[in-house]
Amino acid sequence: MMIFSCGKEDSGNKTVIDPVAKKETWATILKMYPFLDGFPVFDGEVENWQYKELGSMKTLTFFDYKCDKSVSTTYYAKFIPAGFTKSEGSEIYRKTVDKKNYIFSGRYGGGSFGLSFSVDSE
Repeated sequence: MMIFSCGKEDSGNKTVIDPVAKKETWATILKMYPFLDGFPVFDGEVENWQYKELGSMKTLTFFDYKCDKSVSTTYYAKFIPAGFTKSEGSEIYRKTVDKKNYIFSGRYGGGSFGLSFSVDSE
């Protein structure tokens, strides 16, 4: 036996939360996740972020939706001057400071920029 039900979409009884609608700045995210201080400042919008810890590794990922490709290329250009080395053939940047390994990876496509920041203590 199967039961199906329908409801009026305009009934006003449903709350829809759009995770993309909430936008933050780098400064706000930095207060929540201080390990990001080891990475260059990101000037775009921080949307749909997710934080995870696995053992000694802390990772924050987020997107900047509906942005121009220049947002990604401008951000990538900050890593070498900040002491990171670039992995050949990809947008992965790494550096080690005070026994902490900082790793950034980014990907631009379809008008959105995906960013991932990780730090792991040795």
